[in-house]
Amino acid sequence: MLAVSLCALSLTSCATGPDPNVLTFMDYHGDEPMKSALDQQLAVCSREIGMAVRHYSVAGDQLVPKALRMASSRSLPDVLMLDNPDLPQFAATQALNPLAELGVTTEGMAPNIVATGQYRGQLYGVAPTVNTLALYYNRDILEQTGVQPPRTWQELRDTARQLTDRRHHGVAFSAYASFEGAYQFLAFLWPNGGDERHLDSPEVVGALQFWVDLVRSGLASQSVVGWEQGDVKNQFSAGRVAMMVNGSWQAAELRKTPGLRWGVVPIPVPRPGAPPATALGGEVMTIPKTTPQRQRKAAELVQCMNSEQAQIAVARAADRVPTRPAAAEKLRAEVPDLQVFYDTVPVARARTAQLGTRWPATARALWTAFQSALSGTATPEQALRRAQQQANSGS
Repeated sequence: MLAVSLCALSLTSCATGPDPNVLTFMDYHGDEPMKSALDQQLAVCSREIGMAVRHYSVAGDQLVPKALRMASSRSLPDVLMLDNPDLPQFAATQALNPLAELGVTTEGMAPNIVATGQYRGQLYGVAPTVNTLALYYNRDILEQTGVQPPRTWQELRDTARQLTDRRHHGVAFSAYASFEGAYQFLAFLWPNGGDERHLDSPEVVGALQFWVDLVRSGLASQSVVGWEQGDVKNQFSAGRVAMMVNGSWQAAELRKTPGLRWGVVPIPVPRPGAPPATALGGEVMTIPKTTPQRQRKAAELVQCMNSEQAQIAVARAADRVPTRPAAAEKLRAEVPDLQVFYDTVPVARARTAQLGTRWPATARALWTAFQSALSGTATPEQALRRAQQQANSGS
């Protein structure tokens, strides 16, 4: 009987070598609901391709280092699911197959989403689902205060000021020193006209100054420098913040919170009419170089996992957005509370489109800058000037 099994946190704990009758699928989705969503769909695709699939999950911060070690020892899994901004640096090692050579196509997928799986003009990964960021708000707190969800930065400041009291801060976001923090900051940098290639530009400085002003005025907690996106969600669920910047994947936990009534709107933009812009979150399935026979079956698995039916099944279970517009339109009616995310995906951007393999160094420079500015050890101008130098050096 074909089946999917989830082993513990490393391949070495449950695999002694490649089984000719089993494909391996490796990712960092050890948490619910994504783990079960993938397990269920992998079981479906296992039956469809006529081959068993073993699903391994490792911790998020360990996936790329572990995969790079496996590449050096020629022990990579048959399908490797990477966070989309990690794809360029891994493709640069030449450990991945160009997917076109294996017959994997992106027909019917949106171009901006296809870009998340490309490196130097070639397709190395496909994303079955994606996510973006938006502004969640506590309906009860806003209604009691008599304010509407904000649409611009000025309205966000004014609304947060009205909502801030001894019980809760007006707004929260993740300024954590990680790729999560950098991911969140792009939703302010890009709409302000900033360019990730020029971190010391007035537009990027202005975006960081906006974050600094929110924290220094007490509208956002100083603790945002230590909050990951899950921490922000916890603060919101507990009623300690009235609004938060967060992703669609948090919706499942919010729905489980007793008594919490919430809504979601696009992240406010700097000025009326400014186009919104957030980064595309989500993972891409890649096919490492193994053997011709295994690669062919891996391609069948990827094609199955990227079908319209599979996208809908995983997105429905994990509060994601299917990457095929036709699939997204079919699922949209089922999730009225997530309409904003469906509207935002078509204008969201790949983080590596401009920088490719230079994105990780730039992201580190960026989060170093906003941590310094938010803690008061540097002005936004000083912090971002150093960040641009750091990004240029690739450190």
